[in-house]
Amino acid sequence: MHICILHIGHTEPGTRPKHAPSPIRFQAALSPHLPDASWTTISAVTDVLPTPNSFDAYLITGGKYSVFDSYPWQDRLFAFLKNVMDDDIPLAGICYGHQAIAHVLGARVERSAKGYGVGLMPVNVVADRPWCQSRSEPFNLHAMHQDQLTELPAHAELFLRSDFCPISGFTIGNSVFAIQQHPDFTAELNRDLIERRIARIGDAAATDAIGSLQGPDDTPISVAWLAGFLSYAFTGAVTGAVNN
Repeated sequence: MHICILHIGHTEPGTRPKHAPSPIRFQAALSPHLPDASWTTISAVTDVLPTPNSFDAYLITGGKYSVFDSYPWQDRLFAFLKNVMDDDIPLAGICYGHQAIAHVLGARVERSAKGYGVGLMPVNVVADRPWCQSRSEPFNLHAMHQDQLTELPAHAELFLRSDFCPISGFTIGNSVFAIQQHPDFTAELNRDLIERRIARIGDAAATDAIGSLQGPDDTPISVAWLAGFLSYAFTGAVTGAVNN
């Protein structure tokens, strides 16, 4: 399986990021679950997008943008994603990617009046999938967003919800997986982002979010969901353990 990571971000010339970029984080997290996968990264912001059938699956990362921003590269990306979905090529979206898929399908994405969802936040799996099972106890997953979906796209099925973000994850058949939370985050990365954005997040919310990072972290489970989706979408079987 050849997976293309569509990177919603880029490193400014002359900068030295403290953390690995999200495509490297995703590859590191997913490769143990998908040892036969190969990877290509394309910047959706600065690069020419491929033809949809150039790869077996696509993964859209998070990023600093909103789907209701007005950038020419977003128009190109949205048209590309529509073609990918029309061709039933497996597509996974994380944070911005989650919102972009919904936006392309005509669902509303809005800036939440509740402010930012940050830190480790409890979310619930509310529907069974081949790669995960519903349960009453929440999982604690990394979040960093203010924008969120306010309605499901047509034909989508909710599988992940939280009190802060009711539409935290959805699927469409076996070809689309979208999640608001971040399987690629660590506590250190989240803390650094919170501290960098404290003026936007607010002191009280930032303090609570940093405190949450000391609690249980179920990120490996969300990585297993993502890997399970990609495996099932491509082969019809879930490889490796599903950590529910």
